[in-house]
Amino acid sequence: MALLVALAACGGSQLRDPEAADLAEHLPATLEAAKAKTGDPRTISVRIYADTVTRVRAGWKEEITDQLDYASQFLTPFVGAQIKVDEIKDWDYVGEAVPALRALSELDPGDGVQWVIGYIAPLERATSVFSELTVTEPLAKHIVIRGWAEDPERESLATTLPDMSETARTEVLGAHRRHKQTVILVRSLAITLGAIPELDSESILHPQYAPKLHSFADRNRELVELALRERLGGGTNVTVAKALLESIEKTDWGGWMPADKEDLVTRLNTIVDATKSGRTAVGVPPAAVQQFERIELLARQGKIPDALAELDNLLAAFPGNATMHQMRCQLHIMAPGVKDPATLTACAKVSELAPGDPGVHLLLADAFSKVDDVASTRAQLLLVAQKIPNLPAGGPDVWRAVISLYQRMGALTWTEEALTAAGLEQDPIAIEVTQKRARYGVPKGMKIKPEEEALLVAAVRGALDQIYANKSAEAGRTLDAAEKRWPGAAGLAAARCDLHLRADKLPEAKAACAKALKTDPNESWALYLSGVIALRDASGTKAGIAKLEAAIKVDPDLGQAWRTLAKAYARAKNQAALEKLAADYQARFGSPLPTQ
Repeated sequence: MALLVALAACGGSQLRDPEAADLAEHLPATLEAAKAKTGDPRTISVRIYADTVTRVRAGWKEEITDQLDYASQFLTPFVGAQIKVDEIKDWDYVGEAVPALRALSELDPGDGVQWVIGYIAPLERATSVFSELTVTEPLAKHIVIRGWAEDPERESLATTLPDMSETARTEVLGAHRRHKQTVILVRSLAITLGAIPELDSESILHPQYAPKLHSFADRNRELVELALRERLGGGTNVTVAKALLESIEKTDWGGWMPADKEDLVTRLNTIVDATKSGRTAVGVPPAAVQQFERIELLARQGKIPDALAELDNLLAAFPGNATMHQMRCQLHIMAPGVKDPATLTACAKVSELAPGDPGVHLLLADAFSKVDDVASTRAQLLLVAQKIPNLPAGGPDVWRAVISLYQRMGALTWTEEALTAAGLEQDPIAIEVTQKRARYGVPKGMKIKPEEEALLVAAVRGALDQIYANKSAEAGRTLDAAEKRWPGAAGLAAARCDLHLRADKLPEAKAACAKALKTDPNESWALYLSGVIALRDASGTKAGIAKLEAAIKVDPDLGQAWRTLAKAYARAKNQAALEKLAADYQARFGSPLPTQ
């Protein structure tokens, strides 16, 4: 049975022992790089800390070392990097994962190594949610990983395993432990290097763990390689952030989790913008810079009362310093929160001292958006727009931040207005907004308040999700409620068309799609479905092709339309059009066009 563990990393395909061969299908996937890197690997130095609970487990050090070795076996061919353990140290920590990250960063700033990794006690239950298993941040040097929950994991896996000898069961469980803990490690390292969570359920960067995870997409591999090269070359978080932003903005990819991508871009922009504007030091007297930086460190560590106390001492000496008051505003936003009267008073002081500066309004807008206060967010962003001309060169970075916030809110009209005001009408974001309008049937000029656009998009999305999940009754109720609120909305009519089509109610589907296109001729989902309906009859091939081509024109990322159009071209025996479509599909989506 020792053979089982030896071959677990290979997915079990080479097992020869009869019992082992029967168990091969119950082993986790092998971590593997589809395209191996050549040349000598670069070295990633890490320092390991293990808490008291981790050290109680027999063989804990060997298990961690084994996981690091397995991670290196994957990372060496995947991104050309291997892990070198600088030291494994005892850590007298007891507590939860999030505070553990702060404690670890205070204990060891990471001098002389690329990463500091802390192992803490496992949960008292089995979980597949990565956010419960590890804590870190993009561009961070510190990672906290929960240990393997032995009994809960054993019980969870027991239902999936056949009868086997105790030795075999132990070997299989060991293979699962090694796989899961190594995947957590690799995923955490990737996140600190700018990787973005993926939609693919077999990707290491998917939000949920599963034994089938084995690698992640080339697009994320590019980001990890880029950040690793910059980091190992002596770059700072600012240079890494700039490089990642350039890569992400240069070539978008549809496999990322949209919200996670948006969050990372916002974080990276914040890092870059802070340096460009000198926001952490401008206006702070040289004699106070060191103390001010300490206050910022306390804030990052979550020690808000300590930071406020020290800042109040500093303000006693510099009562008219707007930058220090803005820090006070920021600390109050962190605790007790943006809606607390004390916070609003602290932030108002900034505007009193620096009435032409948009910074505090941007800070407040971001905070209000996070508590879903649309009206207050909008009010603050309008003040930002009024004050941007006071900044050098018109404040392009601030405009970017405004646009990002409007995007986060899902306010299509306000995003477009900000793009126009910033002179960015041709920016890729403008194209994204146009495609979103087409996809969800929210055309310009529609009689809907900008603050309700996100709600309408969410209603269309929700109905379609229910339709895809075969929850027809729920989808019908969702559409009924939404149509009362937004009568005649093209996106809702398109979703209704989809619902009827899946129920094989062809006349009703045609009518609903026609209604959607009458309201919004560019409603891409209605165009796509109209093409599908037309192609049900051989005589409708020409009409179907026209609808599908129109759908792709207004919404180039609608992959379903491309694939259906390929079948239509094949039916029409239009080989030239099919070949061009295949080339265009490859260029846009990075994969061959399915034609069957």
